Amino acid sequence: MIARVFRWMGLAGLVLVAAPAVAWLANRDYMARYMRMAVSQFRGESQRADWYEPVDPVPGAAFVPLAHADRPSVAAGHLAEAVAYAHEVKSDGLVVWQGGAVQKAAYFGGHRPDDLIASKSMAKMVVGIVIGRAIAQGHIRSLDQPVSDFITEWKGTDKEAPTIRQFLQNSSGISRFTYNNFWPWSLTMREYLSSHHERILIDETRLDYAPGTEYDYSMITSDVLAIVVERATGMRYADYVGEHLLKPIGAAGGTVYVNRPGGLAHAGCCLMLPAESFVRLGILLARDGVWEGERILPEGWVAQTVTPSPANPHWGLHMWIGRPCVKRLRWFPERSQKVGVLHSECYLADDLFLFDGSGNQAMWIVPSRDLVVLRFGPPPTRRPGMPGEFDNSRLPNTIIRGMDALAQAGARGAL
Repeated sequence: MIARVFRWMGLAGLVLVAAPAVAWLANRDYMARYMRMAVSQFRGESQRADWYEPVDPVPGAAFVPLAHADRPSVAAGHLAEAVAYAHEVKSDGLVVWQGGAVQKAAYFGGHRPDDLIASKSMAKMVVGIVIGRAIAQGHIRSLDQPVSDFITEWKGTDKEAPTIRQFLQNSSGISRFTYNNFWPWSLTMREYLSSHHERILIDETRLDYAPGTEYDYSMITSDVLAIVVERATGMRYADYVGEHLLKPIGAAGGTVYVNRPGGLAHAGCCLMLPAESFVRLGILLARDGVWEGERILPEGWVAQTVTPSPANPHWGLHMWIGRPCVKRLRWFPERSQKVGVLHSECYLADDLFLFDGSGNQAMWIVPSRDLVVLRFGPPPTRRPGMPGEFDNSRLPNTIIRGMDALAQAGARGAL
């Protein structure tokens, strides 16, 4: 009897050891990518643009730096304060564009203006702009067109109804997302690292809530939109972004993660472009979707983009909105996950909206001030004398104060 027990224990132990090994061997490419991700996170390399492979090249215009200002529109002291804070919080770079020219561009740690930056979730904001471009060109009828018109596999299922608008509002009802689930076989990880994640998006997602009734900040939501773009335009995501969005505004291209050679792009995290290409996108939005007299986005698109969604007043059409003022903006306001960003004070412009990505990649856009401010690089680290938390309101408010200070000084000089 005892011998039999030990024999069964031995078999159970063998199964416990063998099962993971078999799973590993059956999914070698996936597990190799998972381990590279884990190592890159541990080393801090996830803030670099080149840890992941494969990528698709994103075409763009030849890199030509934005013009620098002949005359300042921001007080020198405030620009110096912004640069000092950007350096203090371990930024790779800070670009301040206002009124048609770059007021200040500062790069740190050997970063160059034409280097690609790891945009993280700022890529989510880009896919929202891409949808607007596809509507302007007639590839998509309207925001209220069902996504199932493009993902026809959803026709006749409970996933048939959600619209492009609801996807852009992160309120599609499709598969609530859990960002901090790093278990290798979780939906979160498989959607991110699988070489066939389009099948996960199409086949394994489910309708978890009535569309439009909840807010769900989700990689799945944004990555589904890459399928929509490709099927609507008949082009690969990278090619459409480059040829029809970046080139018309003179922006240099870069790369985007794809799940395998010739596979689907990740639209929710992984568009790598030079800093000034993101700034050019900010300028396009600050100027109502018009670039040098040519309308790139539909008339009224920017106003719709920054209209608060029903389930989250800080989120529009794949875009963060600066109002209403909160000290700590939660990415998941209705959940226990306490992920978010600090604001030491309210933004000084009511019309401010922003790109925001993990690790404090951020770009603030203020149309009333014709202002775009970009900060990128790794997040601050905790060390004595420093809170280790990025203040999302400090850089744009410093620049706005600097604009006011210079304007007041000029007014006094004119008296």
